[in-house]
Amino acid sequence: MMKEMLVLQLGVFSLLATLPAAAQEVAAEQPSRPAIEQIVREYILQHPEVLMESVRLYQERERTAQKERSKEAVSARLSDLQQDPSSPVTGTAAGVTVVEFFDYRCGYCKRAESTIMKLLADHPDIQFVFKEFPILGPESLVAAKAGLAAHKQGGYLKFHQALMTLPGPITMDAIEELAGKQGLNVSKLKTDMESPEVQSILRRNRELGRDLGVNSTPSFVIGSELVSGAMDAAAFERLIAQAKPPIGPHAGLNIRKE
Repeated sequence: MMKEMLVLQLGVFSLLATLPAAAQEVAAEQPSRPAIEQIVREYILQHPEVLMESVRLYQERERTAQKERSKEAVSARLSDLQQDPSSPVTGTAAGVTVVEFFDYRCGYCKRAESTIMKLLADHPDIQFVFKEFPILGPESLVAAKAGLAAHKQGGYLKFHQALMTLPGPITMDAIEELAGKQGLNVSKLKTDMESPEVQSILRRNRELGRDLGVNSTPSFVIGSELVSGAMDAAAFERLIAQAKPPIGPHAGLNIRKE
């Protein structure tokens, strides 16, 4: 509500500049606040569409400005997004890099998982970077720690998929059961979950997300674009096509895989 009021107020101020010259002259002759408010009120009542148009234009300018700020932030933190050795990665650096900020308790993240897995199968040239971003409570934090601990054993991707498709609550019992099924060392996993290294990774992910303006999951960085919300395959394909680098003699080399 406060944001809507602010936008409306800004629209009113912008509207003053559109008032007929005669009305502006009256305002100049009678600069008192009640006189100006009365002029604005009468003009809005007679031309309500002008105010709505002013608000719409303001919102469009804000969206454009936010998009530019986001691109600048992505560019400034590109190395942290794409080349942090502590982040689980699958695929190669030969094509487009896709970075996902996700939470294991996020229903939209779970919904997007099958689309992402198919995308990776269809595009072996995509490098996909996983950024654990637990924002939905204690269970999310426990799951993120477990995912990063599994990464230390080289078993991230399958464990990640198992957690994403887990139907019930994410408890330590469920995590231990999944880890055992994936052939992981459960005792080591539990120790690594509480390690300073895992804590540091999660802290860096939070700071990175804050700097980029990530405030919901899933959020994706595809090329230089930050996109929030679950997307269908067509949306992924479109953004990946836009982000593809020119084909040249200096193609990227394969990098670490799960």
